[in-house]
Amino acid sequence: MPFAKNNFPRLPLWSELPSFNLHLDQLLDITNSFVEPMIEEKITKTMMHNYFKAGIIEAPIKKRYARKHLAGAIVVGVFKNVFSLSEIEQGLRLILADTSPAEGYDNFVKTFNNQSSQETIKMPPVANISLEPTSTMLIQYSAIQSVLFWFLARRLIQKNQDL
Repeated sequence: MPFAKNNFPRLPLWSELPSFNLHLDQLLDITNSFVEPMIEEKITKTMMHNYFKAGIIEAPIKKRYARKHLAGAIVVGVFKNVFSLSEIEQGLRLILADTSPAEGYDNFVKTFNNQSSQETIKMPPVANISLEPTSTMLIQYSAIQSVLFWFLARRLIQKNQDL
């Protein structure tokens, strides 16, 4: 897996994904080379079949997997430990309603890589709280921000689903 200068993960753009059809084992090898270092688990054949069956990722034609399948597997792999599969499916549906798979994937990757490449994560001053910025506080702050961003993303997905 390519890493940015700060040893954080870097995901491939659409144009960096193989342009030829893949077999499932190849798709899993490539997906796991990017996802496993982050989530510390592999995406399996069973998981992929469940994603296809649930409509989270479009099913392949004649067991041939294209860029859109690989991109979908990477996105699902990144988000699966944070969001439910239903929330991921809803989010992907919303994005793909307004853009092509290539553009939607590249927007995600550019944002991910930009945020991942930041030199350091700094805890901004917390209003009305006098705390020393220790490593423990940075961990707590990051965890709290993760929960709040997750909550915000869920609310936005639900709001857009109701439209």
